[in-house]
Amino acid sequence: MRQILSLLFLMAIFTGCKDQNVNVQKSGGIWHLNDGVFNADGTSKKAVIGSEKDLEIAMELFDAYTNLNSQRMVELSADVVKFHPGEMAGIIDVDASNTEFIDQIQSTFKSIDRTVYNITPLSVEGSENYTVGINYTQVITHKDGSTSSGHYFERIHVENEKVVRIVQWMRPME
Repeated sequence: MRQILSLLFLMAIFTGCKDQNVNVQKSGGIWHLNDGVFNADGTSKKAVIGSEKDLEIAMELFDAYTNLNSQRMVELSADVVKFHPGEMAGIIDVDASNTEFIDQIQSTFKSIDRTVYNITPLSVEGSENYTVGINYTQVITHKDGSTSSGHYFERIHVENEKVVRIVQWMRPME
């Protein structure tokens, strides 16, 4: 009898210690958007963690730029990408159907060295469109031996598995 009670006690402990995974989607924040992304009661929709697939697409684009692979960037991008450069005001409509714009920008680059600090995919509740935030530092070595550097935060917007917008903020390293 004592052995049976001991066995039942051990079984209760093992059963109670089983890994209990509960999948709960957390949301938070406030989106101040002018395009009607609100709940029926007028409150803001919340931010939720985005898709791993979109994160992979954004990171492939990020890596392609780092590796000076303009052809791969074209494959990952929509035909036109809205680019908000960190060093100047305004938005540039980039023809991403070919490598011309990217090759022109990278024409003086010998190499790019980037250190990534964090990557976060976000979305507005109920949306299938994601933005991937990337915080990093970058040092570009130019063909003439000079360097340029900065701290960057980018939001890469992915829709239908293509990059459609890149919003960049920049701060000098020194």
